[in-house]
Amino acid sequence: MPDTKDLNLMNEKKDPVSNPLQWLWRGSLILFATSILLNVAVTFLRPIMPWLIGGVILGIVLWVAVLIIQWRRSRW
Repeated sequence: MPDTKDLNLMNEKKDPVSNPLQWLWRGSLILFATSILLNVAVTFLRPIMPWLIGGVILGIVLWVAVLIIQWRRSRW
């Protein structure tokens, strides 16, 4: 059973925009981290990008072939 102290802490709601500088700092930090992670991901994926694109194209071609075969069989 939670203490009344814990319940009071849960009932208190903090205003997310109480400190605009902290809000701006967190937002800019999230954008900065996102840009760094995106740059790292692109750097690591660049060598295998042709294989990924080829796999996607192969999957699409196979999917279209299956759809055409199913359509031809369902006509009769």
